[in-house]
Amino acid sequence: MTKQLKAAIVLVITIASMNLNAQKKAPAKSTKSTTESKTAKPTKQETMDWIAGKLKENLALYNDRVFVSYKDGVFIYRSNYGINKFCEYSYDLNKVTGMNDEYSDFYVSGNKQLFAHCDYDRAGEGNYYNYISISGPNYNKYRSLFNFGTDQVLVERLKKAFATLVEYNATKKSADEKF
Repeated sequence: MTKQLKAAIVLVITIASMNLNAQKKAPAKSTKSTTESKTAKPTKQETMDWIAGKLKENLALYNDRVFVSYKDGVFIYRSNYGINKFCEYSYDLNKVTGMNDEYSDFYVSGNKQLFAHCDYDRAGEGNYYNYISISGPNYNKYRSLFNFGTDQVLVERLKKAFATLVEYNATKKSADEKF
């Protein structure tokens, strides 16, 4: 009986230690509900990535515009004009600091947010633009790069995304500033 008793004790100890190890390795359960995580504010990078995805999907195709790349908030596309002639545009979402719905023309603004470099420009030269039209009749003749105007639900979602981005890009008040 001693051999059987020893084997039973070893078996019980082994099972108990396996249970203890399994409890230690059990994943911690999240206390957030699934609805709470869906309503959490997206990060700046998530916001820029979503906007860039919509920009890519809705890039206006006139002038043979084609998507080139997107990285860290900088969306680049190329527009051809004639054979072997082009302009490349860099739209920096990190510089978006405002938006407006003036006369139903939804546009975003930011200091030098769009940079245009054409094949005839020297390296580093080009033109900067502070306003681009997202949708609407474009009464102010801002750069109109995308064709969102037909999908008003998407335009409303873009307004929310740009508002979030403007909040992230807003100049923060330093500790010694009163206003």
